[in-house]
Amino acid sequence: MRPFRRPAPVPAHVGEGFLAAEAPALQRSFRAALHPSERAARHPVPARVEVTRGADGRVVLAWRNVLVGFVPESHVTLLAAQVDAALPATLEADGAVHPSGDVWRLWVGPAPADGFPPAPPDLDTLPVPPDTILGVPLRRDGA
Repeated sequence: MRPFRRPAPVPAHVGEGFLAAEAPALQRSFRAALHPSERAARHPVPARVEVTRGADGRVVLAWRNVLVGFVPESHVTLLAAQVDAALPATLEADGAVHPSGDVWRLWVGPAPADGFPPAPPDLDTLPVPPDTILGVPLRRDGA
């Protein structure tokens, strides 16, 4: 019996690149994936991102085995087809995790020569989860 060998990852074609959606709601994931020195330096970090299918037709982006974003609607059809075509291999893309104001964001594709663009207002739709300690929500209303 031969041992199972996972096929080599397939590179994704993302054109000029795009910002991943839902960064504000996924800041805990970014903090978990970033090393302490990377968080402190607040410089862009190269990222090899795995692109997979998610629930409800979404295409998800994982970095360092942590979900850090979703493919925006404008790129879902293209990348979902690539994920399906790559099976049983994984689909991967190069990118960068970078600070944008007070949040970390994921850029998928080659780094733009003139810097990372600001997020469009309709990119992030998920609510930011409340801060918790051991699962207990912190109240910030003074009560």
